[in-house]
Amino acid sequence: MNNTYLIREALPEDAEKMILYLNQVGGESDNLLHGENEFHVPVEGVKRKLAMSNDSDNNIILIALDNDEIIARAELVGYYQARIHHRAILSISVKKDYWNQGIGTEMLNRIFVEAKNMNIRVIELEVISDNLRGINLYHKMGFEDIGIYKDYFYVNDTYKDAIVMQKIL
Repeated sequence: MNNTYLIREALPEDAEKMILYLNQVGGESDNLLHGENEFHVPVEGVKRKLAMSNDSDNNIILIALDNDEIIARAELVGYYQARIHHRAILSISVKKDYWNQGIGTEMLNRIFVEAKNMNIRVIELEVISDNLRGINLYHKMGFEDIGIYKDYFYVNDTYKDAIVMQKIL
């Protein structure tokens, strides 16, 4: 681990590394939709998703690499309907060994630039209610709370709410 990493758009040839990353990061906290080794999409499916994202006018997947290892991922998924084409859903994760190093902030700043280039005006997300580190980061980056999904997550035999947030660019 070092302080030098590269942020770039994910490519289809990153599929195997992406699967390894998602299966690892899922076990490092209870903040994601999946746990450790619960990401079961085949390599070809991930390759197709990455290729479709690359060809889209309102989707993007960014990765941060440290020595060719994925250490963070941020994805914007836009809507295809014309009336809400200006909106996108954000998901982001960072490997635990890289927390508190500014990578999440840098990934979000890059996402905002890419979103503006794609004419996305509204970014929305859901965050588990006890992920204080994530909530603080999102607030720092200009997201506002707009609602709550009750019992959205079921983690360790406990239901947890999700806070719904959005940022207007």
